[in-house]
Amino acid sequence: MAEVGDISKAEADAAEKTDLGLKVSQPKNGCITAAKGASFFCKYVENVFLSDPVFGKTKEARAKIWNQGGLTIRTTLDPQAQDSVQASLKDHIYKSDSVAAAATLVEPGTGKILGMGQSRPYGYGKNETEYNYSVNADMGGSNFGFPTGSTFKPFVAAAALEQGLPATQQYPAPYSMDYPSPVSTCSGKNWVNTGGATVENESESEHGPYALKEAMAKSVNTYFVQMISDIGLCPVVSMTSKLGVVQGNGDKIPEVPAIALGSKGLSPLTMATAYAAFANEGTYCTPIAIESITQKVGNEEKSLAVPKSTCSRAMSKKTADTINTVLRGVVDSGTGQEAGLTDRESAGKTGTTDARKNAWFVGYTPNLAGAVWVGSPKQNVEMTNIRIGGVYHGEVYGADTPGPIWKDAMSGALEGKQAQSFTLVNIPDPTKDKDKGNDGGKNNDNGGNNNGAMTTAV
Repeated sequence: MAEVGDISKAEADAAEKTDLGLKVSQPKNGCITAAKGASFFCKYVENVFLSDPVFGKTKEARAKIWNQGGLTIRTTLDPQAQDSVQASLKDHIYKSDSVAAAATLVEPGTGKILGMGQSRPYGYGKNETEYNYSVNADMGGSNFGFPTGSTFKPFVAAAALEQGLPATQQYPAPYSMDYPSPVSTCSGKNWVNTGGATVENESESEHGPYALKEAMAKSVNTYFVQMISDIGLCPVVSMTSKLGVVQGNGDKIPEVPAIALGSKGLSPLTMATAYAAFANEGTYCTPIAIESITQKVGNEEKSLAVPKSTCSRAMSKKTADTINTVLRGVVDSGTGQEAGLTDRESAGKTGTTDARKNAWFVGYTPNLAGAVWVGSPKQNVEMTNIRIGGVYHGEVYGADTPGPIWKDAMSGALEGKQAQSFTLVNIPDPTKDKDKGNDGGKNNDNGGNNNGAMTTAV
């Protein structure tokens, strides 16, 4: 009104300061009322229904069915797993913290989403959000997902093994190096390091030669950059495609060497379902959230068709078994020791991105996979000299913050369940007698940035 001259600026300022006398209340229905912290999963189910043609040929047709009611939807959510996810998040991170956390649990072999939660509740008030940090943008998530850091490295390793490289493959892996150039792509047009982009390891004392198992356990950046340069970018993006890995905005993974270090934003659900393929002997299953739907119209009740998980082989069983062996080494003696389960076999990978704006742990047992992300949704908080869940961190790593969240969430979800075993392979260490004086690679789980510029491992 002031802008168009109906009232003066002074009158507008006075009006803005006037209490409206409103008594604001939370809605009494809808996903915001979902029990067990499952509001975000509830909204995900709604988005699945409204977007999947199996429920109607057009968005309008699907919305009509949804809005008219009478639906009974049985979901894949497991109460034990969901309770464990929420309890772990609550124990390790406060909703008032400057950063947030999200966790998703998926069943290998079925694609069933068993648990999904985050530290900031579903809502419209302070430290609340409507965004589901576990999923892609089209399902209610952030626009771009979150850079994954070194949790991307197992995809590079799987692609290399499928190309015939042995698990004993060695690379010099110097402390610092330029990105090798040129690197082949699917299009046949080589990627060229025209900007002189470089990559570094944790410290100057960390240098090769390394073979795969030790390089993964210590998360040696230059090793995986040399590996992706060796095999080319096409096998890696082909592997990620088979594992359902797309960026948070739905775009495919680009063909640039920095992807080896997790430079692109992905969602926890994407990462959990991709790692579940390792647990499932190399077969990837698309995620599902709905088991059955019945619709009551008048006195009649009928069953509706629901989307099914589609499973397809992403890699050979031998490759999956090798990755399981390598990633078990990460939690047994590598950067992920703080996340390893004590009552059953587990495997996984840590990840921390440049400036510590994101920290990840993605891991699995033979019968459950999970991904945990911690960071600022707006990517504007560097997690140094910070308190998270009341605990001070000089520097946040994938092992020390998302790792314990993952460990507690998985432990509770699997309590009372049979402990299963991986099929492990023997991987000789061809560098066993070398003397390179490294520092053990503690917490060396940092990934790359978005533009392929200098990358340091921390």
